[in-house]
Amino acid sequence: MTDNIHRIEESILRMTAVVRQEQAELTAKSFGEIPDPKLRPRGWWVLACGEPLDEESFDSRETARERLLAATRLAGLVLPENIWVWDEAGMAQLVVSTVPTLERARTLADRLRKKGLVIRIKRETF
Repeated sequence: MTDNIHRIEESILRMTAVVRQEQAELTAKSFGEIPDPKLRPRGWWVLACGEPLDEESFDSRETARERLLAATRLAGLVLPENIWVWDEAGMAQLVVSTVPTLERARTLADRLRKKGLVIRIKRETF
């Protein structure tokens, strides 16, 4: 019985790896790059920016996050996942989208600014 479970687990892992590889190749093609299994293409983050925060204060960070989430929802955005980006600017920044080209990032940023959001474009980092 244990051997059967082990074989099923291995089969699931192999199938998952195949699916992920195919998705990675499609993503690379969408970024205009030739798929290379050793490299992941980088896109452009479109970030909604909030107020400055005190990185030492948990309450300050949470308040800044909550206000930025409220602003994005007021602008009509409901994100499936909240990905927060912190950098030298010392402000709450929320990834609204990752797009493959700077041109698409600028187009999206312009639309979001018209909705009243403060938007920043940044090269995706890992």
